[in-house]
Amino acid sequence: MHTNFISSISPKELQGDELSRLFVNGVRAVMVRDDDRIHRLVDAILEWLGADEPHSASLQSPFGKNLLNLARNHIAGNGLLGDILRFEPGRIVHTARKFIVYGSAIDRSLRTFPARFYVGNHCALVPYMIKELVSNLMSEIFSSTFPWRHNFHSSYAIEVEVLTYPGSRSDVEVIGNTLADSLGRWSRWGYLIDAYRNNAYGIFDVKIIRDFYAVCSLLPGIGRLLGFLNARMASARTGSIPEDYFLLGRAHVDDGKYITALAGCRDNLHTQVLGADVWIPLEVSADALAIFPSSKITQSSGIPATHHRILLYDPPGKGHLAARNITLSLSIIDRPKWLD
Repeated sequence: MHTNFISSISPKELQGDELSRLFVNGVRAVMVRDDDRIHRLVDAILEWLGADEPHSASLQSPFGKNLLNLARNHIAGNGLLGDILRFEPGRIVHTARKFIVYGSAIDRSLRTFPARFYVGNHCALVPYMIKELVSNLMSEIFSSTFPWRHNFHSSYAIEVEVLTYPGSRSDVEVIGNTLADSLGRWSRWGYLIDAYRNNAYGIFDVKIIRDFYAVCSLLPGIGRLLGFLNARMASARTGSIPEDYFLLGRAHVDDGKYITALAGCRDNLHTQVLGADVWIPLEVSADALAIFPSSKITQSSGIPATHHRILLYDPPGKGHLAARNITLSLSIIDRPKWLD
């Protein structure tokens, strides 16, 4: 492990100001280990979603495998809350369940928004155990990162995202083909523009310029030249990707968040963080919590946000595997003004 950029602390150290000290000193991510709350939370999430026994034949359409359930839980026009199928060709693909945990301004009780989700034909509340564990963990993380602030429950909230990723490159391709073939003529043009835009590299991967690059890539002749130039720049930028790995989520920082914490159950999905121009593997498991700064922390403290990317291990000839790649993401965000 690159100890200069990834550190480990105990649950007891989390109760102090250790996260603030480490992030100020340039650490990109901090691992919290030996905290029973982490494993209990991951187990509770998996049980709630029906994904706790991935190879059981008795499972009835666990989360992410029933389009109607996902559509019922989707909030139209909202990509931040509810159930979401996100597919940006060339950038990211996953199904997600997203909700906010917060302390009520009326009676200080723990609430969520959305408060309920469909499971089959039944609508059920978010389990209280999940709300309590999320609140306890993230309150300590907030205090350790911002020891000078004491108004967590009134000014901030916790965004919970359960992200389910495909298990192979071929799964990504068939999902993309299915979605593309479901679109009308003009929507297909938009799909192609998004694909080119999200695959832009080098000088093309700049705000506004990437939009012009995407549109021009559709033009005969010019598109071929642009594709050749982009491929050369892409080769230089993605040369650090290990052999037999597929870039599932391009390098990014988490926008709109102060702190991100990751746990989960993964078979062949990997996260890497950037430190001194080197990509460093980050452990994401059910037994530890990986914590790193996100974009909004820079505005208030000057601590740089951690760039990270998502890779899928998919060697040729391995055949089809029923991989389980579920990530639990917990983030501290500004409390939405419309919450009670």
